[in-house]
Amino acid sequence: MADSAQLVFDAGRMRVGGVVDFSSVVSLLRRGEDWLRDQAPVGCRLDLSGVSHCNSAVAALLLSWLRAARAAGKELTVENVPDDLRGQMELAGLEDVLPTP
Repeated sequence: MADSAQLVFDAGRMRVGGVVDFSSVVSLLRRGEDWLRDQAPVGCRLDLSGVSHCNSAVAALLLSWLRAARAAGKELTVENVPDDLRGQMELAGLEDVLPTP
């Protein structure tokens, strides 16, 4: 996949774009955790509308970010969940874990 993963922080929102897979997830994880801990507002959002492709690594990434947000005393809401991720979360029995609007 040619479309590398991107993470953009903007007005209380973390936007993920591109391909989120095993090769990109570690870098995204650390940058997202840093933002959640140090800069995110109490009510922050994660926008997944720019994700062009993802594999099961993204489920672990989301769970890690949700834990990091809670540890920092913040509430992370997930927006625009791609259908393939939603399917992965349902298959794993984790659909109720995603705090969506």
